[in-house]
Amino acid sequence: MNPFDLNDVFKKNVGEFILTFSEIEFSLGVMVSYIVKGIEDNPLNPDIIGLNLDDKRKRIRKGLKDNSELSKLWDKIDGKLSDCNEFRRLIAHGIVSNHLPNPSLQVLVKAKPRNGVKGFIFKDITNEDVEKKLKKLIDINSGKIGLGVLNSEIKEWKK
Repeated sequence: MNPFDLNDVFKKNVGEFILTFSEIEFSLGVMVSYIVKGIEDNPLNPDIIGLNLDDKRKRIRKGLKDNSELSKLWDKIDGKLSDCNEFRRLIAHGIVSNHLPNPSLQVLVKAKPRNGVKGFIFKDITNEDVEKKLKKLIDINSGKIGLGVLNSEIKEWKK
């Protein structure tokens, strides 16, 4: 495969990662709606769907605290989601350049201050990195311990 075809595959994977993450974030808003307003209410409440990701995660955690089984399931999902969210931030906010012939992204990441001086480090993200995180997102979304299962359990609980 020539370098330009490899770069196209890489960009497709990056796009699929971002789209899958957006789907997950939307479904979290629906779950918050079910937890807060019940399953009979319209889950597309703009005040809930429009919350930022951290607020959705906090509301889910708070809403499930009285159901230890669902809370444990959420904790497993949320741990995976944290890792993928950090990766998403790198892609969405830190891209400096896209390289050929070896497709990768170079991102700029804030570094911990040294000697009181703030700084940045560069990090490369490869296609393999994106594929690995994309598989993780798919598992979060539809795996045996995923949001589809949690959503069904929440709906059953809130009936």
